[in-house]
Amino acid sequence: MSRSAGLFARVWQGIRGAFGAREQAARFVGEDHLGNRYYEKDPDQKRGRRGSRWVEARDAAEGDMTFMPEVPSEWDSWLRRRRDNPPTQEELDRNYAMMIRTQQRAKELERNEGKLPVDEVPEAPYTETVTEESFKSKFPKYEDFEIAPGQFQEKQQKKGEK
Repeated sequence: MSRSAGLFARVWQGIRGAFGAREQAARFVGEDHLGNRYYEKDPDQKRGRRGSRWVEARDAAEGDMTFMPEVPSEWDSWLRRRRDNPPTQEELDRNYAMMIRTQQRAKELERNEGKLPVDEVPEAPYTETVTEESFKSKFPKYEDFEIAPGQFQEKQQKKGEK
């Protein structure tokens, strides 16, 4: 159960209200195809406040602070101030058409890749077996030098036993 504001808080609210420190109304900027609504508050130079931009999602659950709405990239760039003006409907339509065309081309490429005859499929070099010599070594290897101490002595002893 919450309690009412104290005496000091009520006095402060009265002083603030008397001098016109009112909250600026949010300006509706636009809505996307998902039903998200976008708002903006202009900066207030007299009070040293920056402008703010935010989105109110259509299917946001009340009180759920972990909900992240799905936002189109054009609106996301406007929200993050990477662009000054909100996207127009023509721009959104053009970008959507480009996205659909790119997806169709990708599907067509995938279909065409499967139709190549086996003889025309180029032999890929990445299927070759990997040998120790094919690795790039950090240090050069010389046959005159031992890698481990006493390595040549062991080889000579094995040759002498045979």
